[in-house]
Amino acid sequence: MSFLEAVNEKYGELSPVQKRIADYMYKYPDEACFYSLREMANALGVTEVTVLRFARKLGFDSYVDMKKNLRDHLQARLLGNETLRSASAHSMTGTRELDHEAMFKEFVANELQVLKNTYSQCGLEQVLTAVSLIRQAGTVYAIGNELAAVGTAYLTRRLMTIGIRVEDLGSQSRALYIDHLIHAGPEDVAVIFSNPGYAKHVVNTVKYLNEKRVPQIVITDKISSPVAAYATVVLTYDNHDLYYYNSVLGFFSLTNLIAYFTAVGSPEDTTRLRNQILEARESIGTISMYKDSRGRDGK
Repeated sequence: MSFLEAVNEKYGELSPVQKRIADYMYKYPDEACFYSLREMANALGVTEVTVLRFARKLGFDSYVDMKKNLRDHLQARLLGNETLRSASAHSMTGTRELDHEAMFKEFVANELQVLKNTYSQCGLEQVLTAVSLIRQAGTVYAIGNELAAVGTAYLTRRLMTIGIRVEDLGSQSRALYIDHLIHAGPEDVAVIFSNPGYAKHVVNTVKYLNEKRVPQIVITDKISSPVAAYATVVLTYDNHDLYYYNSVLGFFSLTNLIAYFTAVGSPEDTTRLRNQILEARESIGTISMYKDSRGRDGK
C-alpha cells in the first residue's frame, strides 16, 4: 500500500496532530519525501517522536520506510508512466518527435474509462435524492477547496441560471465562509466537493453542518473518504489521471449531471424561476455607475 493510499484509508483514525502531518505531506509530497526526520518535525512544529508514531500508525516500519514509499510513488506517478517514459526514450535516442497519436489514444482511453468507472458506481436514485434536496432547499451552499473549487463555481453558475438560491463558498474569505455557515440550517443543503487530500477545514465543515442537521450532498472519490460518513447522499467518482494527482473529469461530470437533472426534472418550476430572473433583469437593466457632469463615476 502506498503512502497516499494509507493516508486515505486511515485518515479518520488519526489524531489532530497526525492529520496535520498527513495534510502537509499530501499537499507537499515533492518536499516531504526529501526531508530528514528532524527537518520534517521542524517544518510541522512537532517532535521527532510524533512523526515516527505517525509513520507507524500508517503501517510503516520507520520514517525512512515511509519517506521511501512516498518518493517511489512520486517517481511512479510523475516519471514512471508510459507517456513520460516514452518522452525520455525519444530524448535519449535523439528523436525529436513523440508518438503523439499513441499519446492521444491513451489519453482518450483513460478519460472514457474514468467516466465509465464513475457512472458504474452512480445510481439514479442517488441523483434524484440529491436533486430533491437542492429543489427543496432554502439556500444551497457549494463547498470545496483548491481544485474542488472548480466544481463549486460551476455548480453555482448553473443553478443560478435556473433561479436556485446558491452560495459559492469555494472562493470566499474565512470570515465570509463562516458567516454563511452559521446561518445554514435544516431547511438548506450543502454540496460538498472533496478530493483526495481531503482539506482539513472541509472535513471540519462537514462535521459542523452535521451537528446543525444540515442535509449534505457529498461528491468525493470513495465511500470511505472522511467526508462521506456525514453525508445525506454520496456520489463517488473515479479520479485517475495519467499525470496529475486528481482528475477533474469525474466530479465535473457528476456536477453537470446534478445541474441537468435539477433543471429538467421539474420544468414548470424551472420555467417559473427563469421568468422571474428575466423580469428582474428587465426591471433593473444594465448595472452601471452614474456619472457627474465631468464624466466621473458618482460615489
